[in-house]
Amino acid sequence: MDKIKYYLPRCSLLVLLGLLIYAQTFHFDFVFDDYIFVVTNPFIKNFNNFPVMWHAFSMTRLVGMGSFALNYYFNQLEPQGYHIFNFVVHLFAVGLVWALADLLFKMVKWLPAKEPLIKNMPFMIALLFLVHPCQTQAVTYITQRFESMATVFYLGTMYFYLRARLSTRGKHMILFFGLAGFFSVLGIMTKEVVLTIPVMILASEWILFPAKDNKRLYAVLVIGSILLYLLFRKLIHTNLNCFFDSSPSESHDGDYLTPARYLLTQLRVFLTFLRLLVFPINQRLDYDYPASTGFFHPPLTLVGLLVMGFMIWLIINLRRRLPLISFGMAWMLITFSINLAPRSNVIFEHKLYLISFGFFLSVVAGLSVLVKNRMTLLKMLFCIITVLTIVSIQRNKVWANELTLWEDNIKTSPNKARVNASLGRSYGSIGRYDEAIYYFTRAIAIRPDNITYENRGIIYSNKGQNDKALEDLSTSITMDPNYPTTYIKRSWIYQTQHSNGAALDDLAHAISLNPYFVDAYIERGMLWMAMGLYPEALKDFNKAQAIEPKNSAAARYKSYCLTKMGR
Repeated sequence: MDKIKYYLPRCSLLVLLGLLIYAQTFHFDFVFDDYIFVVTNPFIKNFNNFPVMWHAFSMTRLVGMGSFALNYYFNQLEPQGYHIFNFVVHLFAVGLVWALADLLFKMVKWLPAKEPLIKNMPFMIALLFLVHPCQTQAVTYITQRFESMATVFYLGTMYFYLRARLSTRGKHMILFFGLAGFFSVLGIMTKEVVLTIPVMILASEWILFPAKDNKRLYAVLVIGSILLYLLFRKLIHTNLNCFFDSSPSESHDGDYLTPARYLLTQLRVFLTFLRLLVFPINQRLDYDYPASTGFFHPPLTLVGLLVMGFMIWLIINLRRRLPLISFGMAWMLITFSINLAPRSNVIFEHKLYLISFGFFLSVVAGLSVLVKNRMTLLKMLFCIITVLTIVSIQRNKVWANELTLWEDNIKTSPNKARVNASLGRSYGSIGRYDEAIYYFTRAIAIRPDNITYENRGIIYSNKGQNDKALEDLSTSITMDPNYPTTYIKRSWIYQTQHSNGAALDDLAHAISLNPYFVDAYIERGMLWMAMGLYPEALKDFNKAQAIEPKNSAAARYKSYCLTKMGR
């Protein structure tokens, strides 16, 4: 009964506060990569196609992809169900943050029980994790459920591992170790961040169990780490040449990322992450983030190295006296370390979702030592939580749709091609064609791109300027002849010019590039019907329905085709 009285009001507060921040997002639209992973993704729209996803996408994302397939089964392309799913995952993450923090405080006997207010510190950590504005990208942005789900599995792995280490009964130990292994496997099939779990376990052993000398356990950890790595290597399609190759940066137009430059840039990214956790202002989806070319170019690169070095020094020196602070900082550095694997985008805010637990643990533990008056400490934390809640509510409004998202982003990244192109696409979708052409042209001037040429070509077509449209679409195909969507768009222009043969060639080419491209089959079926070739049209509509059984357009045109055939 006492536990119910303690947990029920606190759980209710977490849910109500979460709804206060995120309920407004339930009716928000799909944005950015949601169109790739959900709206135009044929593999989630038919469970028969799901096995093909093992080859179409990285297998380290299969659990997240499976969640999209379930969402589509129940919600089709209504965003509300997807947003609610993300919110529920966030609540699970908050619950595990609370459970793990509570376990850690009890393990190290953080400040004696004679100070009863200290028992509320794990709950305050959960509240901070719930309301922080930096979490909005991992929760409100549908695609980034990859991050939030992986964090749930990461937190679950660590919680059950520590429960197993503290268990004195063999059955409980086997159960908890088994659950830890199960969560880690689910995590590695959700996102690559889970690969740092073995290092985190070793850090927990070193910091939280300093008196233990269990060589057998360390041997098991080494074997488990090897098995987890082998599973990871089995799941990914690519080799590890990313640590040696160079590539153009997608975070700053014109930059070229060598492995050394990428590593130097991450020193500044770590500083940016710390700043966002302390002062969550000037947030954005797409950063214009120049690469570092040396420790003094820019100078903050060296500052980032010094800060990380200082944190390592604190971890070593505080692990005996203040182990929670030490473990929190170790959590931050270890979970950040996965970002040292080079990639074309050097920074995204959703990566803070997992990192932030260590930050909140260190801060709350540190404040509980520094602030002697415990009631003052609670009031201070509640004030911080209130401010963060207000900021999160305001930040979430930016995610309402593509237009609000990119109009906000253009303020902080006005000279980035991807931001200009995305804003142009948003204006085009609501019929503001002149503004769309303006931003597409700006994007092309900054960095020519086949997708931007395609999008501008569609806007020209909508304005009736078919010559300019055909020129842009042909340029797009020249830049990337293996992108199937552009062939469909160009076939529209050919049809307006009564060049049905050329249109059919483009549609056939699009299908050859992507045999699961439902829109291409529907477009070709419609063209067959316009030409009076109904049997050929019926074949294409049947193929579209086989790939995506719930596609209403395929069903509608098939019905019309059958009527024309007298069936």
